[in-house]
Amino acid sequence: MHKNDLKDFLVDIMNEHHTIFSDISLYEEADAIFVKTVDSERFIVIVTPVVADETIIKLWAKKNPELMSLALGVLSMKDLECFTEEEANEYLSAILERSDFSSIEDLKTRLGNGE
Repeated sequence: MHKNDLKDFLVDIMNEHHTIFSDISLYEEADAIFVKTVDSERFIVIVTPVVADETIIKLWAKKNPELMSLALGVLSMKDLECFTEEEANEYLSAILERSDFSSIEDLKTRLGNGE
């Protein structure tokens, strides 16, 4: 299934549930579906392909914002030659040991199941 097919499919499903959604519109340029519920709540559904590495980094950063800042600091210090490659890898390993990977494991499971 391609991105446009998926967007059309989602719009069709939402249109079938008119008791839940009062307004649905497709914004092609942003690959977005604007949804308004019967309770007047508004949502945006964005349809974009999953780029595994980028998605995993974003999920990890959301779950571990403080650790992401530390990791970026370590990488900057390595780039400034304040840390050797080996020191930077040791610090990054220590940061990863303290991370929460639950959302990444969930994503890997979903991708593995073809969801």
